[in-house]
Parts: sequence; C-alpha cells; structure tokens
Amino acid sequence: MDPSQYHQEYRAYMEFALQRFLIEQRGFTEYDAKTKVMQDFEEVEREAREAGYL
Repeated sequence: MDPSQYHQEYRAYMEFALQRFLIEQRGFTEYDAKTKVMQDFEEVEREAREAGYL
C-alpha cells in the first residue's frame, strides 16, 4: 500500500472517530462535530485520548 494512501485512510478514519466522540460524549450535532474536527483536529484528538475514547 502506498504510504500516502495509508495516511489518507488513517486520517479519514480518525476524523470519523473524533466526530463520533464529539457526538456521543460531548453532545455535538453531526454538522458541529464535523466542523470542530476540521478546525481543531489535534485538540479533539487529545481530548478523546484523555477521555479514554481512543
């Protein structure tokens, strides 16, 4: 598998997982979760890890 393709697939998976975290754990709407992940990916990832979600 091409490393850049792997990176793209991993990023897409992480974006989805982080969106689910915001929806399920923080009460975000789907639209708001998608927007928050696009704007603050690293911050949301840190929050999800600290919460034990990832």
